[in-house]
Amino acid sequence: MRQLNGIANNINQIARALNGGYEPAADIRHTVDELHHLLTQIAEALRQPADQEA
Repeated sequence: MRQLNGIANNINQIARALNGGYEPAADIRHTVDELHHLLTQIAEALRQPADQEA
């Protein structure tokens, strides 16, 4: 759970920077797509019972 809190903190920092006018590199879309995919996998894993293998 501590790692998820760290991830959430990082995402908040990214959002704050983007909303504050930061202009990311042009290839940021690919990175954001990868992040979205990883977060989806994490969310799906958290929905599974603890004793179930993925």
